[in-house]
Amino acid sequence: MTKQRKADSRFISKGRELVKPVVHGVARRALPVVERASGTKYVRERRAGDTNKLPKSKANAKKIAADTARSYLSLASMLKGRTGDNVDGQTVAPRKTEVDAKTRQLARLKADSLLAEGLISGSSLGASMVEAGRAMIDAQLHGELVSIGLNLRQRPEHEQIGRILLGMAYHRSSDADIAWAEFERVNDRELIISAAAEYYPTAIDTLGNQALSLIEESNSSGDTEQWSAKAVLRTAESAFCIDAFEHVRTLIDDRLPHGEDSLDPKVHYELSRMRDWLPGGLHREPLPTTEGKRNFGILSYDQPGIRSRNIGDYIQTIASIGHLLRYENLSFTGDGGLTALFAKLRKSVKPERQYSGPGAELNLVEVYRDGNVYQDIPEDTWYIAFGWYMHDIFGKSFNIPFHPNLRPILLSVFVRYPEMLTPDAIAYLKKYGPVGCRDWQSVAVLRAVGVPAFFSGCLTTTIDTLFPRPEPDRRSGTLRIDWLKGGKGPKKKQTVTAIRDKSFPENLELARSWVADYAYKYSRVLTSRLHANLPARSVGAEVEFEPKNKSDSRFGGLYGINDVEFDAIRDGILDKLSVLMPLIATGAPEDEVYGKWAEITADEMAVADEYLAQAELPDASRSDIDSALEAVDRVRPETDTTDIYLSVSNGEEPQVSATAKSIDDYASGRYRIWMAHGTLTAKSVDEIGAELNNGSLHVLDPVSYPGVKDSEGLVQALLPDLFSEHERLVVLPASAEVTADVADLAATDLGDTLLGAKRDVRKGRTSGLTLMRRVASAFNDDHVGALDFVFASHSTLNEDFVLFDPQVSVLNLAQLRNEGAVERVVGLLKTAGTSYVDSILIAVGGRYTDLDDQWNVRAQWETADSPKIVNWRRQTRHHGHMALPT
Repeated sequence: MTKQRKADSRFISKGRELVKPVVHGVARRALPVVERASGTKYVRERRAGDTNKLPKSKANAKKIAADTARSYLSLASMLKGRTGDNVDGQTVAPRKTEVDAKTRQLARLKADSLLAEGLISGSSLGASMVEAGRAMIDAQLHGELVSIGLNLRQRPEHEQIGRILLGMAYHRSSDADIAWAEFERVNDRELIISAAAEYYPTAIDTLGNQALSLIEESNSSGDTEQWSAKAVLRTAESAFCIDAFEHVRTLIDDRLPHGEDSLDPKVHYELSRMRDWLPGGLHREPLPTTEGKRNFGILSYDQPGIRSRNIGDYIQTIASIGHLLRYENLSFTGDGGLTALFAKLRKSVKPERQYSGPGAELNLVEVYRDGNVYQDIPEDTWYIAFGWYMHDIFGKSFNIPFHPNLRPILLSVFVRYPEMLTPDAIAYLKKYGPVGCRDWQSVAVLRAVGVPAFFSGCLTTTIDTLFPRPEPDRRSGTLRIDWLKGGKGPKKKQTVTAIRDKSFPENLELARSWVADYAYKYSRVLTSRLHANLPARSVGAEVEFEPKNKSDSRFGGLYGINDVEFDAIRDGILDKLSVLMPLIATGAPEDEVYGKWAEITADEMAVADEYLAQAELPDASRSDIDSALEAVDRVRPETDTTDIYLSVSNGEEPQVSATAKSIDDYASGRYRIWMAHGTLTAKSVDEIGAELNNGSLHVLDPVSYPGVKDSEGLVQALLPDLFSEHERLVVLPASAEVTADVADLAATDLGDTLLGAKRDVRKGRTSGLTLMRRVASAFNDDHVGALDFVFASHSTLNEDFVLFDPQVSVLNLAQLRNEGAVERVVGLLKTAGTSYVDSILIAVGGRYTDLDDQWNVRAQWETADSPKIVNWRRQTRHHGHMALPT
């Protein structure tokens, strides 16, 4: 290195040192505010990775720092709240709480400006409020929008606006039927047109085909012409998912002629893509067949919602092709692009993997992994169904069961969303199982719903079939694929947007070139990507695999494996497919192929049986619990008295008084309220208790358990033992607003269930299996512990369950004691580190009685006209009244 270059490097290094406090201090906190206000990138990230643009002097670095600080202070001083006066732009950044508060104010200002601009330009109040509401949703000011909606909904002159805003908020956060409950009571035509992007998709998602008449009415009245382009797109997507293709066609054909000049280019692109998936469109065209030949599908990655841009998908397909090309006497017809690629790839098959094989011919067809139900698949089409299942279509539906003409060999399958496992999907997978899973988490999920499944590992371990060993091996250097730890040298990103515009064979060629780099160019690969790690390892590169989260559900059984384990996965896949492929190629009947599949996977099924049978959740021992409670006085029941446990989260202490008074106001008989020790001072307890006419306020003895830090969660876990002679106990949050007699809640018929609670109405809270997967992923570096938890939590299930909200509940204490729920929940709190809410959900599963909806109304996610309990926990409290006249 020359002296000049050394000097330049020193300047650059010094510049980095000077800029670093800015980028990592002020920039990471202050710049989001500056950027949101200006709509531009200021200095953050603009110079990342570009040393030519780094400051060349200390003066430049100081200027950038000063300009950044000046911009922030100028903006922040105009917003409410304290603004730090010691932000110097180099070493002192504003406090995070300050920046968060300023950012929220900016979001509100944007919504305010949209409202003002709409009114100034002549728009109605309702239409202007809709635009402002969208801005609040986008800025994650969900609670504020709900509060505005509730406030307006109770005013007769603005009720319709309030309902439309609530419907928009719940459209984003809650089950579709919650949002539709507000939307369906709106009859203001202008409001419906303004909120069409939320109104009509919600109607379709809730009512299905019954909602199509609403679209027809809008078409006939001309309202559709006034919809925004986004409303057309979102409604078309929802209609597509219920196969209302003619309605989709009408929406698209009416809007596309407007052209790209008057239509958002992104919307124009998406509508054009969707039209290709309608009957008669490009993707519906018959696939090429050869009479008398068996069809074989090659997995591709297009679907109506979005086309994959992950080169790792196509690398998996290259690996699957090797299992056909290794047979020398097997020939191919059909798709011209695929047959040409096969002829090219055949020349590179490893000699030691070649077999003469059957003298047969297969007709090749492109099969979409996530969109094959919309293809014109020829009869009797076999294929290896591997990879990520499922990528949903427009966020609403899944492509399973697959096309009826497909015959899948389910191998190296990853189940990403347990929600895809509908009754029809489960029946389908049982029919074509056992399912070979890429990861152990998928095995556990499928076994939990009754689908036979085993661990096969990933198909990409076999990709070396098409990459003969280099002789001599001239590989050198290091390649980084989405590597998170920095370093010098060649870098790539596995996400390549450009592949969406290439043909299927072109993308396969690109995927082959990626693996060729591992096989023939670079001796070492550093990556966070599974489908860089396994293929590179397969072709003999030295690999360091460091994913963002080692406990990610994709990696169970694939992270941290040694060479023996890697080879076992590769050999297992090679051996199984070497049995099936000749049968398929020679036209063996379906029953024979699947019978052989069950036979050759029997040993792996037995291994999975053993793993699951040995798995146990980390229950706390009864003796340890008894020891922890040895000095604690248990609560004795009193005749004709309802006992209530009031859970108090951090910050809820001031709300205890109001909640206790609301319970008292509606109580028809005696009650006692209990709280954890240390929640309130003795003086506060006495003062609140003195104001109660029908009941009393008490504090439980202090409890502790080694290894459990969540004191409130521990008390709730131990309630069946603390109230050891009780049959029932009502649990309420300290932020509850009660407008009914809690004794009626306590009298709920629970049968033999463990508790009574309301199903969770929040979007994305429908699957217990998804909850367990989320809990497992929180183990982070402890990937072994994550896998143990997955095995144990799934081993006793035979179906998925719907999550409930335990914040308002009626505990069947005797049943909880009899079934060891205390041991289970305390064990999870200590060993798995889960919250009490997640722990009780896992312990109870689906064994709960669904309470009447009115007993737990959470205003952020739903409304009610006559609520019995409004639950305000962790929500923006609306300062009006939720209960409204019907």
